[in-house]
Amino acid sequence: MRLTYSILFAATLALSACAAPVSNTTQAAIQNPESRVNIPMVPVDIACAAHPGVSYIHSFYVQEPFSQRMAGGLSCGGTGAFGYMLPRQWQPHMKVKVRWNRSIKGVDNWIEKTTTIRRYDTPETLFVHFFANDEVRVLSSSVYSNSKEHPILKSTTVAPPEEE
Repeated sequence: MRLTYSILFAATLALSACAAPVSNTTQAAIQNPESRVNIPMVPVDIACAAHPGVSYIHSFYVQEPFSQRMAGGLSCGGTGAFGYMLPRQWQPHMKVKVRWNRSIKGVDNWIEKTTTIRRYDTPETLFVHFFANDEVRVLSSSVYSNSKEHPILKSTTVAPPEEE
């Protein structure tokens, strides 16, 4: 008798689970089509430039535009192939979060700032420039930061104004 009730109870539970309403995500996308915009993205490398007056950067991360993903991890001074996704075409008001660790007497000292990505014509290596007073600027360039043709010279001591 208990076996019969157990089977009947299990069948009722199984059938009632099938009767639960299913959300229709397709309908939600049709009702609000402008909420999603396809922005073609391109993977680029990330490099870092520490300007005069900046102490050693142990590691740094840059948030991708239009995403929550943070790419990075290197100490400042090299280039990393992180597959950082940059829009194929520059977008106005493109802001990114930059986090870096500048330890003080062996203790982690994480700093976080938000800045804009300077206007670019073609997506190239993403350069993160660190300045004294915990200022940071981000730009995309095919010219390495040690070159005199780089948009922000390595000898610059004051962060240039942000560009929108």
